[in-house]
Amino acid sequence: MPTDGLSGGETIQFAEGRWPGTIGAGVAMTEMGFDLVEPHLKVASPDWTYGHRYGVFELSPAARATMVPALRSAAAALRMERNHRAQADLLKRLSDWLEARLDERQAISVLGI
Repeated sequence: MPTDGLSGGETIQFAEGRWPGTIGAGVAMTEMGFDLVEPHLKVASPDWTYGHRYGVFELSPAARATMVPALRSAAAALRMERNHRAQADLLKRLSDWLEARLDERQAISVLGI
């Protein structure tokens, strides 16, 4: 789900900006949706811990660049399975969003629940 500013509720959000500070455009998902993303985040960002689900984590440009093809590959694999189109769409949307934000000067945060 697209967001503008800090997303409230029981979601985990990838967003432009740093916390504390100004949070811009982003993508929010449920914890269940994030369960699909987290394995790719762990590979791309070795400093990621489960506890960050409940806090803030800044996603480096290198991690974003690593995640984009990994998320696309996972989305393609899910599309081949029956009844997994929604999960595939979530991964594809996030990969597209991250790809548009690979610029090293732009901060991207993962904002937990």
